[in-house]
Amino acid sequence: MQRTNFGHNQVLRPSAAYTPTNEEEVLEILDRHRGQQVRAVGRLHSWSEAAVTDSVLLDLRKLNHVHLHSDGDQLVATVGAGCQVKRLLKTLGRQNATLPSLGLITQQTIAGAISTGTHGSGGHSMSHYVVAVRLARYDASSGRAMIEEITAGEQLQAVRCSLGSLGIILAVTVRCRPQYNVQEHFSAHRQLSDVLAAEKSFPLQQFFLIPWRWSYFSQHRCEQPGPRSLLAGLYRVYWLLVMDLGMHLLVLFLVRLLQSRSAIRCAFRRVVPLFVIRNWKVTDRSSSMLVMKHEAFRHIEIELFVRRNRLAEALEYAQDVITVAGGRQSILSADNQRRIEKLGMHEALAGLHDKYCHHYPICVRRVRPDDTLISMANGEGEDWYAISFISYAKPAQRAGFFQFANFMAKSMARLFAARPHWGKVCPLDATELAALYPRFDRFRAVSTSLDPEGLFHNCWTATLLAPAEETS
Repeated sequence: MQRTNFGHNQVLRPSAAYTPTNEEEVLEILDRHRGQQVRAVGRLHSWSEAAVTDSVLLDLRKLNHVHLHSDGDQLVATVGAGCQVKRLLKTLGRQNATLPSLGLITQQTIAGAISTGTHGSGGHSMSHYVVAVRLARYDASSGRAMIEEITAGEQLQAVRCSLGSLGIILAVTVRCRPQYNVQEHFSAHRQLSDVLAAEKSFPLQQFFLIPWRWSYFSQHRCEQPGPRSLLAGLYRVYWLLVMDLGMHLLVLFLVRLLQSRSAIRCAFRRVVPLFVIRNWKVTDRSSSMLVMKHEAFRHIEIELFVRRNRLAEALEYAQDVITVAGGRQSILSADNQRRIEKLGMHEALAGLHDKYCHHYPICVRRVRPDDTLISMANGEGEDWYAISFISYAKPAQRAGFFQFANFMAKSMARLFAARPHWGKVCPLDATELAALYPRFDRFRAVSTSLDPEGLFHNCWTATLLAPAEETS
């Protein structure tokens, strides 16, 4: 028995697998397997080791109820852990409601989305809006499975983004808001400063650094009180046919069939910009405007979070490394080369030379600080910016990407305190990851209090959450 994740880079080989239909069945399964490690999975749209297990696996897709109700002056939804975000949005939409934050795709389950810190652009991550979680775990005194409602304090901050390591999430109660419209349009920029200056007027914007052209396209977005545009339907067709399908089919042709680096570079300098219609202002529902069909073609991704005050130098550094990895130069610019030599990573950089040609726009999204313990955007202060590096190479041809991702994660963590997304390629070891989160020890403490025997870990989270002296 085995299952493979969306990216085909992780394989699950559980000793037993279940698809329970209700909470009582979950408790029965936990009692039946007392003493064994148990992990829950969503739709496996993650590239990290978060969902990997060789023990007991629970697929909670049948726990997919949605109940919308008021909690004082707040609109909240209680959602079964296995409910996909797209189903939740459809149900909320029938009642003229939606979520405050949306990721690019809606395939994930709600539990999987919050457990790895899924985010959109311009707001907090989805985890930030969670107000309660129903958690199945073992009672410390009786040893039997039980259900606990977590609603406050550090336990809530921990379970909002838990890596599945505190227990089995059965249901999530999340804040909602009335359905709203978003207006967007594209514009081109040469300078990052011009892109960031537009955030005041377009707080929901995301932007793309185009490799080999090294200019920016901004997807300016803001809430719009007016009605949907008359051409909103046509705009959706344009996005589906030209951006979601056309551009990606071009990338697949270049990377998997033609396999020509010069063609890739030429396409991004000359052809890809032609896909973008600039200054076409369209207003549509947020649940349509803020998402993409990014799951249409298999890919792999690493995403690194940096604070706003490090964004400019982080993007300049990324451009520098991509140029070396693509074989266009053998060393970095003088300042960056000195940095790498000081880190003792010059040999790793030399080994990366000419090993990987990046072939997808680098997406950058702003994420406001979260009220969690270890989501990538947790902590007070400046906003975070998530920088995504995506590859469409075939699973058997990803060695160059993994070498690039490993170098970027390790060097940017040390240079810019960059945090890799928990649900995407995450090459750092336990010590390196824990050092990036000031409240990681508090998360370890909550994990130990709720799951003292580590029965809801896998090998990755067990290593990550081991006491600091054991990982040093």
